Amino acid sequence: MILSEGGNVFKTEPEKEMMTQRIATPDVHPTIQFIEKITGLTFDEEDWLGTTGKKNDPDGAFEKNSSGDLDLNTDANKISKEELIAKLSAWLKSQGVPEDQIMNVGRKKQDGWIHNAGDQVHFRTPIDGTDQKGFVQTDFMFTTNPDYQRGAKRGGTPDYGGALRAMLLASLARGRGYKMSPKFGIVDPNNGDQVVSDDWSKGIPEILLGKGATEDDTHTVESMIAFLRKNEPNYEELIAQFEYQLEKEGKKLPEAKQTGYTTLEDKQLDRIKELSGLTLNSTRMVS
Repeated sequence: MILSEGGNVFKTEPEKEMMTQRIATPDVHPTIQFIEKITGLTFDEEDWLGTTGKKNDPDGAFEKNSSGDLDLNTDANKISKEELIAKLSAWLKSQGVPEDQIMNVGRKKQDGWIHNAGDQVHFRTPIDGTDQKGFVQTDFMFTTNPDYQRGAKRGGTPDYGGALRAMLLASLARGRGYKMSPKFGIVDPNNGDQVVSDDWSKGIPEILLGKGATEDDTHTVESMIAFLRKNEPNYEELIAQFEYQLEKEGKKLPEAKQTGYTTLEDKQLDRIKELSGLTLNSTRMVS
């Protein structure tokens, strides 16, 4: 069965049926180009948050080659929510949409084109800029720190999605005595939630994973577990809470082969080599 559901903000009245759908990966770029044209904003691929435009699976299933909505990293230092709404409204009016049909109004009216909520503006967007392929929900995710948000909302992998990645980041922060704020970075709960680091290039990786960790090591659950398995002396204790949370989700930690170690003997051999000063190019042990 092809899954066509997308974002859930826009619904028909009074039936409350979804007005948006999933968007095929090949349609993501031209649709974002259309958004850029009518807003005057630029969204590089690094600003496509979560799984937006990233799903490409050779099995051809639509769900695995599409996105539920478009999540865009929107810099509040460059444009306000009110300014964006004005730009979107101007385009809608140019297409003949009456002003009283543009905005959603809470739960009373959900069949509009724009929904203003919290730190986001949602837009019922014509796929590829026309109404021939239907509509996708675009979420303009406003932030005053777009560099941090890019790293915080990277998404995940087919086996361990973005929600599990965020769960692991939060669990590691707690294990280090901090909290992971979705807006501000790593904060210290014992010091009024003061920001300790919002830097993905070095600060956050080394605080959460340990010395020598890089931003690349934080990209996925698999890469974080790989680094910790190799470098963290208190590995089991540090990831215990995340492992428990995974079990509640019906999942297990990534297999050793997914994180760079095929067997326990491999890990032991690498430690022996480290202590003896041998190179890492010799033959692996076989269990």
